[in-house]
Amino acid sequence: MSDATTPTPSSDESDIAYLKRLAVAGRGEPAPFLLLMAVFGGAYGGLLLLLTVGFMVDGWPDPAMGRYTPGPIVLIANGGILAAHLMFFVTLIWTAWRTLGPNRIRLNRTASATWTAAFIGLVTVFTAIRLFAEGEPPSDVVYSAHLLGPMLLVLWGSAWWVTAITSDRPWLLAVAIGSYVAAVAMASVGNTAMALPIICACLLLLAFVPAVILMRQRAR
Repeated sequence: MSDATTPTPSSDESDIAYLKRLAVAGRGEPAPFLLLMAVFGGAYGGLLLLLTVGFMVDGWPDPAMGRYTPGPIVLIANGGILAAHLMFFVTLIWTAWRTLGPNRIRLNRTASATWTAAFIGLVTVFTAIRLFAEGEPPSDVVYSAHLLGPMLLVLWGSAWWVTAITSDRPWLLAVAIGSYVAAVAMASVGNTAMALPIICACLLLLAFVPAVILMRQRAR
C-alpha cells in the first residue's frame, strides 16, 4: 500500500485538532449575559418576593384607605432597591466588556441571533405601544403600557423555545411554556395586586433559575 493512502499519526492528530476547532467554533463560549440574567432575576425577583411577603403580613396597600404605612419587611425591600440597582449596573458593565471588549467571548451565532431578535422585537413593541397611546387620555396610556409585560413574556418564551431546540436542552421548553402561561396570567389579572407575585415568579423561575442552571452545566 502506498504512502498516499496510509494514514500517519501526524495527519490523524491534525484531523482531530481540526475537528476540535470546528466544534468550538460552532458551539461558542457561554454567553456573558447569563450572569446578567441571573443577577437581574435574582436581585429584583428577591425584592419583589420580600414585598409580596411583606404585603401578605401587613396587608396590601389600599388607595381608598389613604396613606399606607409599610411594615418592617416592606421597609427592608425598599432599602434593597439601591443595592439591586448597583448589582445590575456593575454586572451590565462587566457583560458589555466581555461582549465588546478586546478579549471578548465568542458567542454562539444561533443563540446570539435568537436573543438579538427577541430584543429587537421588544424595542419594536415598546415603540409601537408608545406611538399607539400618543395623544390618548392618560387612562388609555396606562392600560396600553400594561400590554408590554405579556408581550415581553411572549418574546422571552419564544427565545427560550428556540434555545431549547438548537442547544438540545429539552428542559428549557418548560421555561418557554412557563413564559407563555405567565403572559396569559398577567393579561388576566391586569393592573391588580396579583400582578406582583406573577412578576416575582417570572423573574425567579424564568430568568434566575435557568441562567444559574446553564452556568453550572457549563462549569462542569
